[in-house]
Amino acid sequence: MANLLTFLLVIFLGFGLVFQSVRSEYGDLAGNWLIDYGQAELRLLSNEALEPILRIDGVQPRNGDGSDLYFVIRTIDTVRAEANHIIQFEQFAANGSWQGAVTVQGKRFGYSQLIVELHSQLAPTNIETSSQELPIAVLRDRVVDERITTYVSAALALLMFLNLGTVLDLQRLQGIICRPIGPMVGIASRFVMMPGLAFGLGRALWSTSSANQQALQLALFYTALAPSGGLANVCAVFLKGNVNLSVATTTINSLLALAFLPLWIMVMARYVYDDDQLMVPFGQLSGGTVALVVCLALGMILRLCVPKTTRFIFRFLKPLSVVLSLCLVGLTVGLNWFVFAEFSWQVLVAALCLPIAGYMATYLLSKLLCRSPTDALTLAIETSVLNMTMPIVLLQSSRLEQPQMDLVLVVPIASSLISLLLVVVLYVVRRCFGWNVRQDDDGFDHKRLLAEHDETVYQRP
Repeated sequence: MANLLTFLLVIFLGFGLVFQSVRSEYGDLAGNWLIDYGQAELRLLSNEALEPILRIDGVQPRNGDGSDLYFVIRTIDTVRAEANHIIQFEQFAANGSWQGAVTVQGKRFGYSQLIVELHSQLAPTNIETSSQELPIAVLRDRVVDERITTYVSAALALLMFLNLGTVLDLQRLQGIICRPIGPMVGIASRFVMMPGLAFGLGRALWSTSSANQQALQLALFYTALAPSGGLANVCAVFLKGNVNLSVATTTINSLLALAFLPLWIMVMARYVYDDDQLMVPFGQLSGGTVALVVCLALGMILRLCVPKTTRFIFRFLKPLSVVLSLCLVGLTVGLNWFVFAEFSWQVLVAALCLPIAGYMATYLLSKLLCRSPTDALTLAIETSVLNMTMPIVLLQSSRLEQPQMDLVLVVPIASSLISLLLVVVLYVVRRCFGWNVRQDDDGFDHKRLLAEHDETVYQRP
């Protein structure tokens, strides 16, 4: 046994000596050579080639005439940008300096670095790498004006709220406002539980302090903090939820977001993202909230004043909601299709865990407060269906530089899409097992809504 241990120790030390002999410290091959990139950062478009001027100085071969030495200039991440330039020692001047252009080809938006390595033909494993790197930022070559996405998405969402406003019941809305237990659950879920879940998930999935990972944490934090839009209300319609409670909670959360967003950004977002320039787009948020309220009011006025139009909307409420929802999602995804190149397992885990945990926590809180099954389902859907547009607006106001902004858009878009897919799966399961039925009088039923509307119109003098 002792002989065996001695043999293993000798083998281990032998390997250690071999690896130590092939390891090369900076300066061993050609002295303390230096790199001058001529700029602090190289910025180029994808599918664009630039030729920055580089200068290498102080190359003094330690052994021989240096004919075995050559320099390799390359990029670290060849998916983003590519460069492969070889300089033989014969190309250097007598004083050990070289200057020339190096071709860098942009490939995909993101970040990379340009590095210089010194190789020896006599010892291929001896590689010296300069401590200086040139950061490379590759930008998208085709950029759609952000205002197009924002304004068209807002118009589609407002049409959705106008559509939903026609099915609201003033008496039930009054009861919800007078006893606001349901909206209070929605407020606590949106502005307390969801940001806490996102903060913990972000810290667990992107734990390093790099700028890109901090930006991913910020994107997830904004995704959880943004109030749900009309998609959650449409989901409540299909799942026989309490549409009046869903719309009321969405409206109240949108109003309170004007206060809670700056509060959360001031208190927590700076722990997520190390930047003092985080801002809240009050103009866009307040304008969107006012437009939401106006569209809901117009929908209710249409129900009272134009009963024939309202009956048409009642009959085709679900198809209209589906069409508007598909247009909204399709527009956002279509204009930002490039973000899915950044999809990773961390994004998948975050996009799955955030809506599922939000659904379960909100449903449990609703049942603890003795809410009906319909209200508990509605509030859980309201919390778990994530907004796709508002987090993008918040990120744009955070002054993230390109291409960092494009790199983190995958978080809100993927999270919103997966939250919708989870609701679709829930709807299919409920339909297959016969569970998708009204559980009480607050549950949505378009046939009953049509009957009540016709009865009201018939009784009107």
